[in-house]
Amino acid sequence: MKHSVAAIISVVVGMSNPALAQTFNLCTPESDRTFTPHFSVAPSMVVHSDSVLDTTRASLGLNGTATERVFSFSRTIASILKSAGGDASVASQRDFVQSMLTTFLPVETFPLNAKGGAVMPLDARGEASALTAEAMLDETQGMKPLALFNRFDLAPDNWAHCGEHRIIYGREPAPGARFLLIFEAMVPNPNPSAGSEGCKSVAEFWAKLSEPGLSDTELATRLSAFYYEGKTSPALAKADLLTPVVDYRNYGGDGGRGQVRANAFNPPPWQLREWLTQRTFNPAPGSLPVAFVPVTVKDNPLAELYFDDLTGTAFLAKNPAASANLLHGQFLQSLTSTIALRLLSETTAQHQALINELPLYHLGAGVQAEVTSDKVLLNTIALGNDDKFNEFQSTSQGFSDAPGDGGKSTLVTQMLNQVGAATNPFVGPQSGQVLLNRARAATCAGCHMTAARSTGGGFVGPGVVVLEKQDGTVLRWPDVDAGGFVQVSETRALSPTLTDAFLPFRRYVLSRYLCKAPAPTEPPVTAYEPSGDMPQPSMMAEAVGKNLVDETASGGYFVDALIDSFMASAGSSPSLAAPADGVADDQALNRSLARLTPDELSALRNRVSNAIALARSVELQRAGAFVETRRPH
Repeated sequence: MKHSVAAIISVVVGMSNPALAQTFNLCTPESDRTFTPHFSVAPSMVVHSDSVLDTTRASLGLNGTATERVFSFSRTIASILKSAGGDASVASQRDFVQSMLTTFLPVETFPLNAKGGAVMPLDARGEASALTAEAMLDETQGMKPLALFNRFDLAPDNWAHCGEHRIIYGREPAPGARFLLIFEAMVPNPNPSAGSEGCKSVAEFWAKLSEPGLSDTELATRLSAFYYEGKTSPALAKADLLTPVVDYRNYGGDGGRGQVRANAFNPPPWQLREWLTQRTFNPAPGSLPVAFVPVTVKDNPLAELYFDDLTGTAFLAKNPAASANLLHGQFLQSLTSTIALRLLSETTAQHQALINELPLYHLGAGVQAEVTSDKVLLNTIALGNDDKFNEFQSTSQGFSDAPGDGGKSTLVTQMLNQVGAATNPFVGPQSGQVLLNRARAATCAGCHMTAARSTGGGFVGPGVVVLEKQDGTVLRWPDVDAGGFVQVSETRALSPTLTDAFLPFRRYVLSRYLCKAPAPTEPPVTAYEPSGDMPQPSMMAEAVGKNLVDETASGGYFVDALIDSFMASAGSSPSLAAPADGVADDQALNRSLARLTPDELSALRNRVSNAIALARSVELQRAGAFVETRRPH
């Protein structure tokens, strides 16, 4: 196994309080060659306690409004702006948040999925009028932090990054109009040449949060330094990550994994949507350096693509028949081959390794600690479909986005029956309906509602069947928060899906990384290796600079270098090499942008957008370090 650190890691508890000093072993090897991890689900996998998340800036000695929370929405928005060289004024923060709200168009539209060459439906929504940037940024009545999540399990097999590290926000008190945002930052490997060992400091940072005796203030201090300073220890003189976790590059703006997603309820239908934080290249004085750019919701194929035929669908009506039917045929071909094999995750090598190594770890008793083969399955089911099939919204209210719902996929189900019935030593025969249920659960809408509460329009349980066992019993998809539709509620309560299935598994994954003896360092693997059903993007690579895309996909950033290259060719180079403080000189960039013609500005935006799309497509198709196909949500 290639992910590794020392078998026993000793740290000192209470470094800021010598009276608490004692040895803390993150992982103890037993005499029978098994391991006992000593870090817990909370806070090493999730932090959702009021005492930490309501810690104020004043209590940590931070500048700014004394009563503002350390992980306030305003601080995150300001930090993203600063990372692009912009100012963090109240006006700039409002404009930045408004760039998201304006994407909730008040009329139905059909934006183009350029990868698929077809337009996808996009519903009219009321967020642009129901919400205001000013209200969202208000510390008392606006968006409050609900939870911090460690998603180390999303690291790729080439260790270009160390997974995602997330902050969830929700409106408070959300009277009649709920709205939740999750900032999902990809953290690049700070030492990619070291492979898996390069992510050691990130893994240890989270595990050390379980040290006995740590105060809530110390926890908040450590997490603040990690998210907003890029330090895996507040005691460090300078950052040891490439950037702070909260950085526009880490939310997809530099071509890597990472995004911002919303669970929107204003008004129904309740939907999930997705954005990147991307440079605007607007040379006007005082303009925003970055904006929220809407993108497709990953692993959410248009539901109509599961139909036997497209007759009578809005998708067919809004697209040339040749284009719509071509994409439909391509999806069905992928569904019954590469996608179906990902849904049958028991057949993958990574899944079998997770099952086979379970006896090596003493994870504890009880549903919120132990990990079973059923829990492994719930965490490894994934679609992994090409982005060309995805739409720009995932509807959790009603079953319009539930694959195969409504009796319009009879032939598709029969085809999947044959896939599921194939002899396999790792999983018994599964019906085509089970495969469609797995496809439903792997989407945003499914995980948030339609797979968890699958009976009737009232959304009651139980969840859909995702495994038919040979003894006649079944495994069903677990439930969401008691209030419905969310995995973390505005009261910071966690869903059974998280507490009973996802979080124990993620602790197991971190244990597999931390409890192994060091393995020989493997050379970094180039990430420019399209797999599955993703088309060869050689033409796009030629246009944007394949070497730059390779660089970011193997660790690091590339957009600034791409801008420098473009500016040099246009005779207007700003030299965006990051200065000592890690913040680009946005004023220098704006001066250079002002010298470009409108056509050159358009060419620059297109080149950067294409490069980001290419790099993200490559990264999202990579196998994971722990899970073969990583669900992007």
